[in-house]
Amino acid sequence: MTITTMKAVRLHAFGGPNALRYEDAPLPALAAGEILVRVHAVGLNPPDWYLRDGYGALPPEWRPNPTFPLIPGSDVSGEVAAVAEDVTAFAVGDLVHAMVRFPASAFSGGAAYAQFVSAPATDFAHKPANIDHVHAAAAPMSLLTAWQFLIDLGHREANPFQDFPHSPRNSTARRC
Repeated sequence: MTITTMKAVRLHAFGGPNALRYEDAPLPALAAGEILVRVHAVGLNPPDWYLRDGYGALPPEWRPNPTFPLIPGSDVSGEVAAVAEDVTAFAVGDLVHAMVRFPASAFSGGAAYAQFVSAPATDFAHKPANIDHVHAAAAPMSLLTAWQFLIDLGHREANPFQDFPHSPRNSTARRC
């Protein structure tokens, strides 16, 4: 028997936490270059609640206009359930984690808050064997943030939440 639906947390409109609905949703289709992952854990990040709220803190011209219903979430850990024919880096049964479809997922939902998620295989990495799914799902965006502020010294991307550019730590500051 082939399954065609799954459970997912979906948004049908912007709003507070009560706008999230746990309900049946179509099983994601597998496109070329993608893998289908049975989700074991997801991470919750600021872009997830900004999206849920409609990015109200952004200037109107920066606010998303997504297609509803949508499934939020980008950070995920799980087990590969299927692979597209052209994918060779992963096999069914592999344990993986990812920050799927980011940064686009911040404005349209990455679809990680579900029993299954399909996304480009290039978004995924093999889950380290010495951490569980909860920790693997919590890592991607938090590690990217740390990398951006501690290693990749600055960037020129505009940030609507602050009126000053990102800059590296003061090199004379005391190191931890």
